[in-house]
Order: sequence, then structure tokens, then C-alpha cells
Amino acid sequence: MKIITFITFGIVPMALFAQAPAPSSSDGFGSVLMVLLICAIIFIVCRELLCWYYKINKMVSNQEEIIRLLKLIADRDNSKINQENKEIIIDPFHKK
Repeated sequence: MKIITFITFGIVPMALFAQAPAPSSSDGFGSVLMVLLICAIIFIVCRELLCWYYKINKMVSNQEEIIRLLKLIADRDNSKINQENKEIIIDPFHKK
């Protein structure tokens, strides 16, 4: 399904530009700039649609939340370990 969607978004802009009439003016730089601008806009819109359709933005936000929670858990564990190490350093003859 992903390949079909990607090919569709890749072929449709080329087919639309292939049917566009040739510009009548001799200003080549302006028309090239306009084509590049249109291609960039189409790329941005298609990228956002694909990210929305395949829920990539949601997956990234979920992964960021998981990383945040894992860091929180790691900080708690590190603080417990540091407290245990401080007790040992303060009383070097303490035997458990």
C-alpha cells in the first residue's frame, strides 16, 4: 500500500506538468523558478499527507514520550544508587 501511494504521489505531478502548455515568453529563468516553486509546494503537501496517513507524526510523539519516561525512571534509579553509595562512603566499615 505504501508503494502504491508513493508512486501515485510521484507520478501525478509529472503527468500534470506534461500536459501544461509551453510558455510563450522567452523568460526561461522565471518559468524554471515557478516550476521549482510548484514542485516544492507539491512535495511539502504530499509529504504531510503521507505522514498523516501513516501516522508518522503520532509515532514520533509517542517515542518522545517514551524517552521522557525512561529518562525519568533512570534518574530515579540513579538517585537511589547514589544515596546507597553515599552511605557506604560515609561509613566505610559498615557491613551488610
